[in-house]
Amino acid sequence: MLGRTLFVAFAVAVVGLAFTRTVAADDVKVTGTVVAAAEDAAEAATVKAGDVTYKVTKDDKGKELAEKAKDKKVEITGTVEKKDDGQWLCVKEYKIVE
Repeated sequence: MLGRTLFVAFAVAVVGLAFTRTVAADDVKVTGTVVAAAEDAAEAATVKAGDVTYKVTKDDKGKELAEKAKDKKVEITGTVEKKDDGQWLCVKEYKIVE
């Protein structure tokens, strides 16, 4: 019984590590200008990076970005998800570069 429990715990740990590495590999860096979104918008803000406009997810980090970096150039590390209504950027961290 103890051997089986240890095996299951080990297998769960390995799967967790594999998932963590997969997520980290999908991180992107985006440099662009933060543009405020309307109060009732689905996104916290948008980031214009060249010809691409990203919608920033309305989570804690996205709201912080919208509040502290409005109209500023930023470098963002996060993940991008393509949806029917555009490209959504989930912010993990950011720094103002202006």
